[in-house]
Amino acid sequence: MSISSFLTKKFLKSLFFPAHNRGKALPKKLIKLLKNTPGLWDLPELPEIGSPLSNSGLIAKSRRELSEKFKAKGCFYGVNGASGLIQSAVITMANPGDSILMPRNVHISVIKICASQNISPIFFDLEISSETGHYKPITKKWLEHVFEKINIKKEKVVGIILVNPTYQGYAIDQKPLIDLCHQKNLPVLVDEAHGSYFLFCENLDLPKSSLLSNADLVVHSLHKSLNGLTQTAVLWYKGNLINEHNLIKSINLLQTTSPSSLLLSSCEESIKDWLNKKSLSKYQKRILEAKGIYKKLIQKNIPLIETQDPLKIVLNTSKFGIDGFTADKFFYKNGLIAELPEMMTLTFCLGFADQKDFLYLFEKLWNKLLLNSKKLKSLEVLPSPFKLVQAPEIEIGIAWRSKTRSIPFSQSLNKISGDIICPYPPGIPVIVPGEKIDIDRFNWINNQSLCNKDLVNFNIRVI
Repeated sequence: MSISSFLTKKFLKSLFFPAHNRGKALPKKLIKLLKNTPGLWDLPELPEIGSPLSNSGLIAKSRRELSEKFKAKGCFYGVNGASGLIQSAVITMANPGDSILMPRNVHISVIKICASQNISPIFFDLEISSETGHYKPITKKWLEHVFEKINIKKEKVVGIILVNPTYQGYAIDQKPLIDLCHQKNLPVLVDEAHGSYFLFCENLDLPKSSLLSNADLVVHSLHKSLNGLTQTAVLWYKGNLINEHNLIKSINLLQTTSPSSLLLSSCEESIKDWLNKKSLSKYQKRILEAKGIYKKLIQKNIPLIETQDPLKIVLNTSKFGIDGFTADKFFYKNGLIAELPEMMTLTFCLGFADQKDFLYLFEKLWNKLLLNSKKLKSLEVLPSPFKLVQAPEIEIGIAWRSKTRSIPFSQSLNKISGDIICPYPPGIPVIVPGEKIDIDRFNWINNQSLCNKDLVNFNIRVI
C-alpha cells in the first residue's frame, strides 16, 4: 500500500489529531478552497499575499486584525507546527550561554533548539499523580519553591517556559504564575499548543487562556486544539519584556522561505472561524456535548480521569490491570483510533466534529477489551526520578556535539547521555544530552519499558 492510498483509509472512529476529525470540522472557507481545482491554491509569496513576516499584503492585514482583537502586540502564523514557533520564542528570550527555566514535561522541540543554540535548560520537576503517572499542573506555591532553589543571576536565567494545558488536558490559571515570574523580570513563554480554543470559550467554565493572563509569548497549535490543518500554529506576544526585532529575526531564522499558501490560509481561517458567531456557537455546543459524554461514561462506571479539557477522554486502563499500550492496540485493531497511549492511561481526542456515536462504540469496545483481558497485571506508578531543580551534568550544546558511542540501555547506568530519549508520544524527553543516567532514572525507564515497545531493548548513545 502506498502512502497516498493509506491517506484515504477509513477508520471506525478517528479520535486523534488533527482536531478537525479528518476534515469534518474544517472551516467552511477552507473546505470551499480545497474543492477547487487541485493545486490551484499552491501559490508563492505574491505581492498581494505577502510573507508571514512582511508588513504589507493579506497576511500582514490578517495578523494586525487578530492582534487588535485579542489586545496583543502582534502575532505570527507558523507553517512548521507549534514546534517551529516555540523554538523561535526560545531563541528570542535567550542567547548562547544563557539559561532558561523549564518544566520536565517540556516538548522535545525546546531541547533541540537549546542543544543547537547552546542554551542551557534548567529543569524543574512537577508533582506526579500516583494514580495515572501524569504530571499535575504547577501551582504558584510549587513555583515559589522552585525559585527558592535557584540563583537566577548566577545561573544566567533569562526566561521561563510553562506548559498549559498538558497533553492530557490538565490546566490551571496561569496568571499567578506569570505575575510571579514578572516580579523577577523574567519573560514567560507558555506552550499552550493544546489549549488554543480556551481563548474563545470564557463563558464555558474552561481554563483562562494564557494570552489573556499577560504571558509574554504564547504558542497555539491550530491543528491540535482548533480546526486547522496539520503544521499550522500561531505565536502571540505582548508586554515589554520581548524585543520585537529579535522575535522577527528568530522567526525568520527558523521558518521556511517557501511557506505553503494553503497552510497560511488555514492559519487565518481556523482562527476567524471561531470569531464567526454561528461557527462559535456550533463549536461551543460540541464542547458542551463532550462534557455530557464524560458524565455519561462515568455513570456507566467506565474509569475516566477528570481533566480541565473536555475534549480529552482519558481512560484509566490501569484500574483493571491493563496498560495503555495494550489497550491502544486493541482499540486500533477494532477501528477506534486513540491519540495517546501511556503506562496507566489511554487518551482520546474528541475534536470538533459530531461525536454522537462515540459513547456507544467506546462502551462496547471497552467491555469487549475487559472480556478479552485474560491476565490482569499489577501496575503502579514509580516516584519521579528527578530532583526538584536540575541541570544536565555537561552543557547540552557540548554534549550534543560530543563524540558518542552506542550501547544497550541495560549497560548505561551512570553514563552521560549523548541522546534525547523521547518515546513517542507525547514528545516529552526523559533524558537529554548531558544528563547522567543515575539509578533512579535507570529503574524508572526500565519500568516504563515493560509496556512501551519504544523502550524495549533499545540502544542509547553515551559520551
